[in-house]
Amino acid sequence: MQQEQVRQFVERYLASFSAHIVESHPDYLTVKLPVDVDKDIGNRPFYWSWVEKMNIAYQPLVLTFAFHPDRIPDGLRAEYVHLGAARMQQIFESTKKHGRFLCMYEQKTGVPSASRRSTPLVPWLGLNLKVSLLCDKKRDILLYLGINLHNPRVVHDFTSFLFRLPLSPTIPDYFYTTDRRITVPQALAMAEQEVTNVLKLEDQTWAEEARSRLQEELDILAAYYEELARREPESAEKDAEDGAKEEESIEDDPLEEQSTTVLDPAVQPTASAVAVEQPQSFDEYRATGGRILDFLRANGIQVTPKEEINQKEWRKSTPDEERQRRMDELRWQHEPRIDVQFINGGLFYLSSTPPLVSTSQQKNTSKSPVSGRIL
Repeated sequence: MQQEQVRQFVERYLASFSAHIVESHPDYLTVKLPVDVDKDIGNRPFYWSWVEKMNIAYQPLVLTFAFHPDRIPDGLRAEYVHLGAARMQQIFESTKKHGRFLCMYEQKTGVPSASRRSTPLVPWLGLNLKVSLLCDKKRDILLYLGINLHNPRVVHDFTSFLFRLPLSPTIPDYFYTTDRRITVPQALAMAEQEVTNVLKLEDQTWAEEARSRLQEELDILAAYYEELARREPESAEKDAEDGAKEEESIEDDPLEEQSTTVLDPAVQPTASAVAVEQPQSFDEYRATGGRILDFLRANGIQVTPKEEINQKEWRKSTPDEERQRRMDELRWQHEPRIDVQFINGGLFYLSSTPPLVSTSQQKNTSKSPVSGRIL
């Protein structure tokens, strides 16, 4: 997306909200934001909460968007807008919020004669869907479906057909809309069935390969924990022997007892404990190298007894629990699944009829680009 396209998109976005353009320069654009735009990209939620709560008139926000940062006049506070800018991402999110669904009417060119009869407009539901085939890999299939709400049928590549038509948000003169014989939920059910038909024609080897990789990972994990379970008794016996040897060495060494008696805090207090007794601030105490726990105890901070501390949440996981957790992670990563996401859509009243494209024909042309535009 080049800078010219960024500017065109911003201008179309502002025009859709009837924003007041204060100054339009080849290098920048100064605009007074409407209410909806200000709430979406103005970055002042506390101001709007205050305005709505106090029921007072708001002060519109004026912004200057620069599209060439090297050619901004001195003294003008402008914001450089490009594809990766945070402001541009806010504009994209606002576009998705307000323009995800629309209603358009087909316009006919030419001046109608006095004896011309009214022409019917047939309602169509257009849906742009993204079907994702998910496992440890991912592949997306884009479907552009059109459902006739008057004479129920489904066509593919509906978006490309719409781009060739003159559309307007207002109904033209000498035209009327026909009634809907099916409801929107029924049309969505037809779209769901069409997505199922498309998936049936897809090669299912991706799912079989994903399950094969999953089973391979599970076998490796099972072999690891089997070996771990076999070595666990040996390591437990070794730890017990090392503990017994340490106890024997402590009992046989009288110097250890003497050193323990000398270092007993009850007999000879440490330097940190003496420092705590002196009145000083926390920063001074930390500067002397004292412990935080000693400082808290010396200043009367209540310490929770060890037996009252609930350590169930900090319990070490058993090998079986750890194994189950890793198996669940592997299944979540490798298990084949299908996700269908609604991108955008609209209700279109058309006098033209789109060509009927079957599911098999759509599968053959699914890799061809539909259009560079966004519905």
